[in-house]
Amino acid sequence: MIVQEVRNFTIFMKNFIEFPTFEVKHKNMVDELTKPCIFHPKTNKDCPIFTIDHIINEAEKNLSEHSLMLHYGCVIRMKVDWDCNLDRKIKLCKPEYSFARLDIPFYENPFSPGFNFRYATSWKQNQTYVRALTKAYGLRLIIAITGKAGKFDFITLTLNIGSLVGIFGLATFICDIAILHLSKKAHTYRKHIFDTVQLSARPDTILELAKRHMRRASRFPVPPSTIAEESSAETPDDMLTSPEQAVTMDPDNAMNSDQ
Repeated sequence: MIVQEVRNFTIFMKNFIEFPTFEVKHKNMVDELTKPCIFHPKTNKDCPIFTIDHIINEAEKNLSEHSLMLHYGCVIRMKVDWDCNLDRKIKLCKPEYSFARLDIPFYENPFSPGFNFRYATSWKQNQTYVRALTKAYGLRLIIAITGKAGKFDFITLTLNIGSLVGIFGLATFICDIAILHLSKKAHTYRKHIFDTVQLSARPDTILELAKRHMRRASRFPVPPSTIAEESSAETPDDMLTSPEQAVTMDPDNAMNSDQ
């Protein structure tokens, strides 16, 4: 049985946050709040009190699911997101609330629809211990809190500027490589980038030294007779006896040949 007017039940969401890096603490409750209020996404964003009707409408857009969610229960995620600019007053930092349904919708015929839990109650009656097991359905809210904060820092600014300058320098280097090696008119670009310098040849280069050596050799010619003697003294290749062509003679044969 659904409790009448359950949609008008309210939930008070109290949240405290802290940013240790900046030593800042904050809360989602408004100090100027002097009378009860109900959260509204347009007219009253600062009020942390939500109705069940608003939570269900935000979590599930299918109206046919609402009555089933109240009857069989459901699981809803409530997200509180903080995004603070600490260069301004901390009171100007307001959270943003969002809701989403986590359980499987009823029209998909899930194995275990909705959300339920069991609890036992025990008591003693007429000297007899009695235990009752109750299965309850309800709405389960899972609250997730996320946040970030930022503040101006001169050192961080200079580091970012230096990185940006480095990126620009790298871009120039990449463009030069592309134009010099990939462009069809690379030779024209090289003429404007590189300068051709004419250097005089040094007298002690290797080629010059070789020429000097040849001149010295021509001043002292070798006599032709010496060249002929050296050539006749050389042993022809066919006169060399290889190991396969060596002949071994017996001593008896040598004596007969002497006789």
